[in-house]
Amino acid sequence: EAVTVSFKGQTVKAVPYDMPITGYNNDVVNTLRIWDAEAIVDFQLDSFDRGDYHKAVEQENLAKNIVEVLYPNDNHYAGKELRLKQQYFFVSASVQRAVDRYKSMNNGDVKNIYKKVTFQLNDTHPTVAVAELMRILLDEENLGWNEAWDITTKCCAYTNHTIMAEALEKWPIDLFSRLLPRIYQIIQEI
Repeated sequence: EAVTVSFKGQTVKAVPYDMPITGYNNDVVNTLRIWDAEAIVDFQLDSFDRGDYHKAVEQENLAKNIVEVLYPNDNHYAGKELRLKQQYFFVSASVQRAVDRYKSMNNGDVKNIYKKVTFQLNDTHPTVAVAELMRILLDEENLGWNEAWDITTKCCAYTNHTIMAEALEKWPIDLFSRLLPRIYQIIQEI
Protein backbone atom coordinates (compact mmCIF):
# COMPACT_ATOMS: atom_id res chain seq x y z
CA GLU A 1 0.00 0.00 0.00
CA ALA A 2 1.16 3.49 -0.83
CA VAL A 3 1.93 6.03 1.89
CA THR A 4 2.41 9.78 1.69
CA VAL A 5 5.61 11.61 2.50
CA SER A 6 5.61 15.35 3.12
CA PHE A 7 8.31 17.94 2.78
CA LYS A 8 7.76 21.64 3.34
CA GLY A 9 5.40 22.63 0.52
CA GLN A 10 5.25 19.21 -1.19
CA THR A 11 3.56 15.91 -0.51
CA VAL A 12 4.25 12.86 -2.64
CA LYS A 13 2.88 9.36 -2.75
CA ALA A 14 5.40 6.58 -2.05
CA VAL A 15 4.39 3.51 -4.04
CA PRO A 16 5.99 0.20 -3.02
CA TYR A 17 7.24 -2.43 -5.42
CA ASP A 18 8.45 -5.76 -4.10
CA MET A 19 11.15 -7.72 -5.89
CA PRO A 20 11.80 -11.37 -5.04
CA ILE A 21 15.43 -12.11 -4.25
CA THR A 22 16.19 -15.80 -4.46
CA GLY A 23 18.82 -17.48 -2.35
CA TYR A 24 21.51 -19.68 -3.80
CA ASN A 25 20.79 -23.40 -3.48
CA ASN A 26 18.61 -22.93 -0.39
CA ASP A 27 14.97 -22.63 -1.54
CA VAL A 28 14.70 -19.23 0.19
CA VAL A 29 13.11 -16.18 -1.40
CA ASN A 30 13.34 -12.83 0.38
CA THR A 31 11.64 -9.61 -0.63
CA LEU A 32 13.39 -6.39 -1.53
CA ARG A 33 11.03 -3.43 -1.29
CA ILE A 34 11.75 -0.47 -3.53
CA TRP A 35 9.79 2.77 -3.66
CA ASP A 36 8.60 4.95 -6.50
CA ALA A 37 7.42 8.53 -6.02
CA GLU A 38 4.24 9.84 -7.59
CA ALA A 39 2.64 13.24 -7.44
CA ILE A 40 -0.59 13.56 -5.46
CA VAL A 41 -1.90 15.81 -8.25
CA ASP A 42 -0.47 14.57 -11.55
CA PHE A 43 -1.57 17.16 -14.05
CA GLN A 44 -2.89 20.69 -13.58
CA LEU A 45 -5.24 21.32 -16.49
CA ASP A 46 -5.87 24.95 -15.53
CA SER A 47 -2.15 25.73 -15.80
CA PHE A 48 -1.97 23.90 -19.12
CA ASP A 49 -4.98 25.86 -20.45
CA ARG A 50 -3.22 29.13 -19.53
CA GLY A 51 -0.19 28.02 -21.54
CA ASP A 52 1.97 27.35 -18.47
CA TYR A 53 3.02 23.88 -19.60
CA HIS A 54 5.85 23.58 -17.07
CA LYS A 55 3.52 24.38 -14.17
CA ALA A 56 1.00 21.82 -15.46
CA VAL A 57 3.42 18.95 -14.85
CA GLU A 58 5.53 20.53 -12.10
CA GLN A 59 4.34 18.30 -9.22
CA GLU A 60 4.79 15.17 -11.30
CA ASN A 61 8.33 16.21 -12.24
CA LEU A 62 9.22 17.12 -8.65
CA ALA A 63 8.04 13.71 -7.48
CA LYS A 64 9.94 11.84 -10.20
CA ASN A 65 13.14 13.77 -9.43
CA ILE A 66 13.21 12.17 -5.99
CA VAL A 67 13.70 8.67 -7.38
CA GLU A 68 15.29 9.17 -10.81
CA VAL A 69 18.97 9.40 -9.80
CA LEU A 70 20.17 8.45 -6.35
CA TYR A 71 23.01 10.34 -4.68
CA PRO A 72 22.96 13.46 -6.85
CA ASN A 73 25.98 15.70 -6.76
CA ASP A 74 25.59 17.70 -3.57
CA ASN A 75 28.29 20.31 -4.00
CA HIS A 76 25.51 22.86 -4.64
CA TYR A 77 22.34 23.75 -2.74
CA ALA A 78 19.88 22.12 -5.18
CA GLY A 79 21.82 18.85 -4.99
CA LYS A 80 21.86 18.95 -1.20
CA GLU A 81 18.11 19.59 -1.13
CA LEU A 82 17.34 16.71 -3.50
CA ARG A 83 19.61 14.36 -1.57
CA LEU A 84 17.94 15.22 1.73
CA LYS A 85 14.51 14.74 0.12
CA GLN A 86 15.60 11.35 -1.17
CA GLN A 87 16.91 10.18 2.15
CA TYR A 88 13.81 11.32 4.02
CA PHE A 89 11.47 9.93 1.33
CA PHE A 90 12.90 6.40 1.48
CA VAL A 91 13.21 6.39 5.27
CA SER A 92 9.76 7.85 5.89
CA ALA A 93 8.02 5.48 3.48
CA SER A 94 9.80 2.46 4.96
CA VAL A 95 9.24 3.40 8.60
CA GLN A 96 5.58 4.30 7.98
CA ARG A 97 4.96 0.99 6.24
CA ALA A 98 6.70 -1.02 8.99
CA VAL A 99 4.66 0.71 11.69
CA ASP A 100 1.42 0.26 9.72
CA ARG A 101 2.16 -3.41 9.13
CA TYR A 102 2.97 -4.02 12.78
CA LYS A 103 -0.20 -2.23 13.88
CA SER A 104 -2.35 -4.26 11.47
CA MET A 105 -1.03 -7.46 13.04
CA ASN A 106 -1.35 -6.21 16.64
CA ASN A 107 -4.81 -4.67 16.95
CA GLY A 108 -3.53 -1.16 16.21
CA ASP A 109 -1.12 -1.10 19.14
CA VAL A 110 2.50 0.03 18.63
CA LYS A 111 3.78 -0.10 22.18
CA ASN A 112 5.58 -3.43 21.72
CA ILE A 113 6.83 -2.85 18.17
CA TYR A 114 10.43 -3.09 19.38
CA LYS A 115 9.88 -6.79 20.10
CA LYS A 116 9.39 -7.53 16.40
CA VAL A 117 10.84 -4.60 14.41
CA THR A 118 14.41 -3.35 14.14
CA PHE A 119 15.60 -0.60 11.84
CA GLN A 120 19.26 -1.24 11.04
CA LEU A 121 20.88 2.09 10.11
CA ASN A 122 24.11 1.61 8.20
CA ASP A 123 26.21 4.76 8.22
CA THR A 124 24.58 8.17 8.34
CA HIS A 125 22.28 8.11 5.28
CA PRO A 126 19.23 6.54 6.99
CA THR A 127 19.71 8.01 10.47
CA VAL A 128 16.78 10.39 10.01
CA ALA A 129 14.76 7.22 10.75
CA VAL A 130 15.25 7.92 14.47
CA ALA A 131 13.44 11.26 14.22
CA GLU A 132 10.87 9.88 11.76
CA LEU A 133 9.92 7.04 14.11
CA MET A 134 9.66 9.57 16.94
CA ARG A 135 7.41 11.77 14.74
CA ILE A 136 5.09 8.86 14.00
CA LEU A 137 4.94 7.75 17.65
CA LEU A 138 4.41 11.30 18.94
CA ASP A 139 2.21 12.89 16.27
CA GLU A 140 0.28 9.95 14.83
CA GLU A 141 0.17 7.49 17.73
CA ASN A 142 -0.11 10.19 20.42
CA LEU A 143 2.48 8.68 22.73
CA GLY A 144 4.37 10.81 25.23
CA TRP A 145 8.00 11.74 24.62
CA ASN A 146 9.52 9.30 27.13
CA GLU A 147 7.50 6.32 25.92
CA ALA A 148 8.19 7.15 22.24
CA TRP A 149 11.90 7.58 22.95
CA ASP A 150 12.08 4.28 24.83
CA ILE A 151 10.45 2.45 21.89
CA THR A 152 12.65 4.24 19.34
CA THR A 153 15.90 3.43 21.14
CA LYS A 154 14.87 -0.22 21.25
CA CYS A 155 13.90 -0.30 17.54
CA CYS A 156 16.90 1.49 16.01
CA ALA A 157 20.36 0.00 15.65
CA TYR A 158 23.32 1.85 14.11
CA THR A 159 26.50 0.69 12.45
CA ASN A 160 29.23 3.13 11.44
CA HIS A 161 31.55 1.81 8.75
CA THR A 162 33.91 4.76 8.52
CA ILE A 163 34.90 7.95 10.28
CA MET A 164 36.02 9.69 7.09
CA ALA A 165 34.52 13.18 7.09
CA GLU A 166 33.19 12.91 3.53
CA ALA A 167 31.14 9.84 4.49
CA LEU A 168 29.46 11.50 7.47
CA GLU A 169 26.32 13.38 6.44
CA LYS A 170 26.00 17.01 7.44
CA TRP A 171 23.14 19.27 6.46
CA PRO A 172 22.91 23.05 6.54
CA ILE A 173 20.49 23.91 9.33
CA ASP A 174 18.57 26.38 7.16
CA LEU A 175 17.94 23.67 4.53
CA PHE A 176 17.05 20.95 7.03
CA SER A 177 14.75 23.13 9.15
CA ARG A 178 12.98 24.55 6.07
CA LEU A 179 12.48 21.21 4.31
CA LEU A 180 11.68 19.06 7.38
CA PRO A 181 10.52 21.44 10.13
CA ARG A 182 8.91 18.83 12.38
CA ILE A 183 11.84 16.43 12.04
CA TYR A 184 14.19 19.31 12.87
CA GLN A 185 12.18 20.09 16.03
CA ILE A 186 12.45 16.47 17.13
CA ILE A 187 16.18 16.38 16.43
CA GLN A 188 16.66 19.54 18.48
CA GLU A 189 14.79 17.93 21.37
CA ILE A 190 16.84 14.75 21.12
